[in-house]
Amino acid sequence: MRRAMFGAAVVGVGVLTVVSGGVATAQQPAEGSLQVQAVTGLDRLPVTGLDTSVTSCAAGPVLATLTTGRDGTVTRNFPDGCYRVEVTAVPGGCQLGSITYVQVEVQPGTAPVAEFRLHCA
Repeated sequence: MRRAMFGAAVVGVGVLTVVSGGVATAQQPAEGSLQVQAVTGLDRLPVTGLDTSVTSCAAGPVLATLTTGRDGTVTRNFPDGCYRVEVTAVPGGCQLGSITYVQVEVQPGTAPVAEFRLHCA
């Protein structure tokens, strides 16, 4: 008589699930989008070329470096979790407003925005 085997084990950041018949399938962690936005002025005009680094809120290595495009934004998918987005370089002719980093919580189906205000000539 065959017995069905069910179980789950955590492998790295993914989940490995063993289903009936001993076949294993890997499940990726859930992801959401993180958007960086750079604006200037009362009209909130987009700022191109703001460089940022993304780390986990618990510190550690840089997970990504992101640079805003022509529309003043850049978006990237990340697994669930808390992230710190920090400005690493400001475009020429601009100065960063009061904040140098933003913490955001990424969850599936969400797109939190790390907004940075600049003063540009």
